[in-house]
Amino acid sequence: MNIDMIKKDFMKHKATYVLSLLTTMVWLYQFLRYGLAATSAINLFNTGALFPPAILVDPTQLWRLVTPIFVHIGWTHFLMNTLTLFFIGRQVEAVFGSLNFSLIYILSGIFGNAATFIFSPNSLSAGASTSIFGLFAAIAGIGFFTGHPLLKQIGKTFTVLIAINLFFNLFNLSTVNIWSHLGGAVGGLLLAPVFPPKYFKNSVPMQNRILSGVTVVILFMVFLILPFIK
Repeated sequence: MNIDMIKKDFMKHKATYVLSLLTTMVWLYQFLRYGLAATSAINLFNTGALFPPAILVDPTQLWRLVTPIFVHIGWTHFLMNTLTLFFIGRQVEAVFGSLNFSLIYILSGIFGNAATFIFSPNSLSAGASTSIFGLFAAIAGIGFFTGHPLLKQIGKTFTVLIAINLFFNLFNLSTVNIWSHLGGAVGGLLLAPVFPPKYFKNSVPMQNRILSGVTVVILFMVFLILPFIK
């Protein structure tokens, strides 16, 4: 791939490039600052991993619903998520456009972390996979919401990816936060009609967009508030 092709690909998938670069920079910061101890619980916490008890004690730490999207637990974790984001993300960005892609990526990650906050209240978790599951679900769901044959076919492929990944999650519950993955997927599915592809915007009925938007906001508020009143 020559320089002109790279420039063209960057302009077409700039959000994926920026998010991949940001994720890489955060991991390099973790590794350069803490070395082999970068994956210790205390250093993950200090870097911005999600730890629900900290938020319950100090609600100003709600920013921890955002930062875990960019924090990773080891080289394998970082490489798997970043490579998936880079190669799959470009496909999803090509469908949704850079702005909607970015919104779905970040918001589904936050939604997935909020699901962890309520359903896995004692876990320490981090990783871009929450947002990546959101992308998978968004592309899987947009075919359903628009009814477009091509998008439906692409959606079927991504539905299989979600099912396979969740299946393997069941065998790694001690190391994988399945609630963040499920939450990210639900978030991505609900956000797809709220931020539809530009050229298919009119194919999504307004009532579906409103219903999905209201649903995702209500669920998020429930996830956020209930842990404080238990």
